[in-house]
Amino acid sequence: MKTIHLIFIVLIIFTINSCTSPNKSPSEGVNYPFSNINCYLRYLEENRELQAEMTFRTDSNIAIEGNVFLNDEIMHYKNLPSVGMQYRLIKNAVFFDSSYTFSYIERHGEIVRYNIGLNKFENLRIVSDGLSKKKGGLLIWDGEALDTEDGLVFILTDSRGNSFSINHSGISKGNKFEIIASHVNNLATGPATLLTTRKKTVSYNNEKVRKLLRVEYYLKAIKFEVKE
Repeated sequence: MKTIHLIFIVLIIFTINSCTSPNKSPSEGVNYPFSNINCYLRYLEENRELQAEMTFRTDSNIAIEGNVFLNDEIMHYKNLPSVGMQYRLIKNAVFFDSSYTFSYIERHGEIVRYNIGLNKFENLRIVSDGLSKKKGGLLIWDGEALDTEDGLVFILTDSRGNSFSINHSGISKGNKFEIIASHVNNLATGPATLLTTRKKTVSYNNEKVRKLLRVEYYLKAIKFEVKE
């Protein structure tokens, strides 16, 4: 009888151990099978238009149950054959917020949020007397210096239609940016325009699901003079 009793106890322990795994959480394996999640936001200051996209790259045909949001607004679904799913939102006549949140609900019920935004960057202006082919010029703005994930793109166009672009990524020396003389030399003297894009990119490549968050702010054109 003791032997039978001992065997019975062993069987119970084996059954319990086979039904539970100390290395596996309840939510493991129930997430959507995404390989990449890309959040993209663009703001056009000239006509105050906001464009947003959230793209889920996957080989699976499993769709998200429920809505995808930008802040509290529902984004609109678009199927991308052989790539995955995309959700879009376009808003007109709106002002730019300093921060935006993309969100959706995972299969196990958790709300997933991705935040992206820009520090204050206002009243961009040329403080020098135009831009000089001999001395260059200086741009300043109201707001903080650029951080490691920040960037600027400048497109300078002269009266003849010649254009020259300047790309800067990373930290700036305060709230200013120097345009050197060699850049101005690409332009003809006279009236010209400056188009500026302020951007920020945040990536998470060391995770199971790679994530990329990007925001771009297109400023109104600035008119200036190109001088010798």
